[in-house]
Amino acid sequence: MAGQEFVDVPVQVLGLQKDDIESRKAELKFRRTLQAFGRIHPDTLEARAIVKTSLLEKERRRYEVQVFIRLPKEQFDFEEEGWSIEEVFEKIGEKIKRLMTKPRDKASHRRHPSRMEMESSRFAE
Repeated sequence: MAGQEFVDVPVQVLGLQKDDIESRKAELKFRRTLQAFGRIHPDTLEARAIVKTSLLEKERRRYEVQVFIRLPKEQFDFEEEGWSIEEVFEKIGEKIKRLMTKPRDKASHRRHPSRMEMESSRFAE
């Protein structure tokens, strides 16, 4: 892939266990998604994920992940929770990918003027 420039996005993942295989896979998946995001938005200032783990009965863990991505003119916040850290980061990856495909300058929903607004603007001239 000659000619492609890989942008190193500053990524912080806080609260993950370093010795857990699932945590390492989830972190790697998050970093890969942010590398792809960095190709679309090379001006990314920082990306941060904070993982909160709550230990429930019978060794079950509940994960809450908050993601913050900062660009020069805007910022994005995501929050996701689940029983598997890999699934949580997979859902966050889908949200980040959705950001990459959304048109930047286009409104996500266009509001058409009502009939009354159209009539009043027509007769105002």
